[in-house]
Amino acid sequence: MNKEILGNLLRDALNPEFLEIDDRTEAHSGHASSGNGGHYEVRIVSSQFAGLAPLARHRLVNTVTDPVRQEIHALSIKAYSPEEFAAQNQPKTPRPTIALNVL
Repeated sequence: MNKEILGNLLRDALNPEFLEIDDRTEAHSGHASSGNGGHYEVRIVSSQFAGLAPLARHRLVNTVTDPVRQEIHALSIKAYSPEEFAAQNQPKTPRPTIALNVL
């Protein structure tokens, strides 16, 4: 399996505004427990996550990827609603500083 198949499943089911999939299989190839499945990190933003707890979001992603579950050894999921993603990626505004003149 490759990340394009995983991406197609997620796009078709969740219509994400943002989707990033990293194939980390190479980094885990020497582990005895890695088996034949791949290691993937998914960062996804979808309006379908709005109002859902993190566990419910992960369950939704796992349900969507169930058809290829036998080909996945590990799946790291970071799932956000569009509002959360926008807030997380806002540039941090510096706090105003107050200059004190000490005589």
